[in-house]
Amino acid sequence: MTFLSFGLALTALFAANNPEIVQAFLVRSGWPVQFVHYATNGVTIIIIGLILFYLANAIRVVNPRAEGRSNAAGLIVGAIAAIGVSSMDQSHLQMGLQYAGFESPADVLTFAQARTSEIVNIDWTSVVPVSSSAK
Repeated sequence: MTFLSFGLALTALFAANNPEIVQAFLVRSGWPVQFVHYATNGVTIIIIGLILFYLANAIRVVNPRAEGRSNAAGLIVGAIAAIGVSSMDQSHLQMGLQYAGFESPADVLTFAQARTSEIVNIDWTSVVPVSSSAK
């Protein structure tokens, strides 16, 4: 849950801090230019929803009768870590990207887009499930 929350929060912070990069990415990925502002408004609504989600989980962490408090705590820790990473000095972030093999944050988006197309092209029908009685 921590890694999921870290990724969600870091993506939301990146989109909020760099709307021009998000718009350029949408245009490059095939969105019609006349509808890009609808997509950026949608991203803003998603970011507001994510903030409310984190607030609800923060309340869940402090509620002693709530179930799943450890999952909620992981979500909050991931969001706090993402805020910490996004507030780091730019030189540290650039060194981290170079360590991972990327030159810029746009390269990370390009890499993710390429991996997504590879997952889409997997032939899932060729996988034959093995039943427990066949073992």
